[in-house]
Amino acid sequence: MDVLIRADACAALGLGHLKRCLSLAQALRAQGAAVTLAWRRIDLDCSPMIEAAGVNSLCIGNGPVTGELFDARDLLSATNGASLIVADHYALGERWHRAVRANTNARLAAIDDLADRPLAVDIAIDPNFSTDPAAKFAGRLPENARLLAGPQHALLGPGYADAPRCPQREPVRSVGIFMGGTDAAGLSAVALDALEQIGFPGTIEIATTQGNPHLDALRTRATSRPRLAITLDQPDLADFFARHDLQIGAGGGATWERCCIGAPTLAAIAADNQRPVLLPLQQMGVLRVLADEPPTAAAIATGVRELIENPALRRSLAERAKALVDGRGAQRVATALLSSAAPSTP
Repeated sequence: MDVLIRADACAALGLGHLKRCLSLAQALRAQGAAVTLAWRRIDLDCSPMIEAAGVNSLCIGNGPVTGELFDARDLLSATNGASLIVADHYALGERWHRAVRANTNARLAAIDDLADRPLAVDIAIDPNFSTDPAAKFAGRLPENARLLAGPQHALLGPGYADAPRCPQREPVRSVGIFMGGTDAAGLSAVALDALEQIGFPGTIEIATTQGNPHLDALRTRATSRPRLAITLDQPDLADFFARHDLQIGAGGGATWERCCIGAPTLAAIAADNQRPVLLPLQQMGVLRVLADEPPTAAAIATGVRELIENPALRRSLAERAKALVDGRGAQRVATALLSSAAPSTP
């Protein structure tokens, strides 16, 4: 089966949509599908990341989405079609789906965690936690659409299911920082400030990418701190999450990666749509969430100190996180997509 996935990445948007689509693409390929990922060139070249994952790369235009019908036209003119088309894009909704459906015989699916607009699809995938997914998407989906919701459908890379989990050690000897692939808000530096405020003596490792606009400043700081390392452009962060005793990180798809690995986490809300996901997870005892938005160095310092001084809390967070995500969500979604019935007409 030929599958076409539509997603974008840029400095402002980050890499989260692209990363989770590549995880799904790899799971689809493992089940025999041929997969192409279609993207627009905004301010990042997505081809290297896509091709490194073994997926066909298709650039359909330059600049961000300026209209759903324009984007649908660009997609349809750049491809000969597919049996299944999956869109993961907050700027694309019902008008895009209907335009694509009118010109193809493909089944349609959407990856969406906002539920803020109608989606004319056969299958919707929401990997985020929600107390009532059906109510969340009420009035947003066709009556006969299938909804795959919850962290059991978290779209993680193929290595996460069997990756080593984070061992629980005392004391905290190292801290990992991952604020998203591009970290447009510069939160990695704020987390560094916090660790300096409390005089943390251990190893610090920042994971980021070449798309981070603050990378040069981080490198400059690393030259004066021997125990600060910067890791770039890793396609899989499972080992990174496992090798540190504590993680400081932004919400988004990496939340589920940390959960799967059982990494005790102090989470920062870096975008409005992360709040309704992270706050319930804190109530469930899965992670700790910084109250300040944007997070300040003082708030991070307080949160880190609490976790460093409370090993029982770190162990509890790790165990509850691991129980929530098993790393096989992409395989479940791929199986559901490939075995789904013929498309309906919403």
